[in-house]
Amino acid sequence: MPRGCSRIADIEQRGEQEMGNLWTGTVTLAVLLAAIVAVPATVAAQDEQTFVVVQGSECVQITPLGDGTQSVENFYDYRSTTTTARGQYTSYGTRDIQLSQTSQVFVYAGSEGLSLVFLHDRFGDDDGGFAATADISGLPTDGEWAIEDDSYTNRDDVFRHSATSSHIEWVSNGNRTDGGAFRGLGSSNYRTISVDIAFNDESNRYPFDEWQGSPSQNQLEEWVVRSGSGETTELDMDEPIEISPGTCSGGISTFTPTETATSTSTPTMSASAETDSDQSSTAAPIQADESTESGGAGVMSNNTVNDLGVGVATVLAAIVVLLALLALVRQN
Repeated sequence: MPRGCSRIADIEQRGEQEMGNLWTGTVTLAVLLAAIVAVPATVAAQDEQTFVVVQGSECVQITPLGDGTQSVENFYDYRSTTTTARGQYTSYGTRDIQLSQTSQVFVYAGSEGLSLVFLHDRFGDDDGGFAATADISGLPTDGEWAIEDDSYTNRDDVFRHSATSSHIEWVSNGNRTDGGAFRGLGSSNYRTISVDIAFNDESNRYPFDEWQGSPSQNQLEEWVVRSGSGETTELDMDEPIEISPGTCSGGISTFTPTETATSTSTPTMSASAETDSDQSSTAAPIQADESTESGGAGVMSNNTVNDLGVGVATVLAAIVVLLALLALVRQN
């Protein structure tokens, strides 16, 4: 073969090798981008989720308990004489966080979404019972009460629900929990949930005729909000609270952008949080929020995640076009 023809053949061979390498690299990049797009947007949104609990001028910022791997029903694990796993009308799944004569409120991240959880007293503490009456409003219409503790036939507790509110009366003769879990805090159909609980002698069920000992021996002594970090912050038992997605510094937000600001107050912060290791923290003042989603300080909204997915999908589409062009080049 003439030397010139051999050189041309070598150049063509190297060109085909380089084109093949480019083809392989492009396909690999396309596969990686496809994997990114396949990650559920809800997981990203849930990982970034924070909530604020506001009581008067106090604001406490919390994160959910749980990692999204089990449902709130399995986490709470309510058992009675009528459930599949029999038990003593109490929560068995929360025993490691139960507190004697204490009412807790927190958010749980389960496999089916975010839930607002109420947990009263501690199982097996041999202390007295309690009475508490709650009025809860602002619930998203597409949510549901996944747990009612108690839920047996002819129960002493009362659960009455409407589209966006619930009235609950908890009474206990001691040595067990009461509580409940509302699933649906990942919805865009709400902004703030109000919780007004009348404890002890403020409850319409006080005193309970099944108590042993005097009424003063059957009372909840503390109300706390728990964060996923393990911190618990004491609340005023005589004042209602408001729970919203957002941050104390960035303000209240929703899971979808709002056209106008609805957070206008700027309460200051002085609530301290106590942990099992006796550490403490203070929260920041809430600031007026024109658009938490665009400000970057609050919750990652579903739209933010969707925009990210659209951008990646656009890049992926461009790569598909490039692959088609490369295929045509190789054929020629």
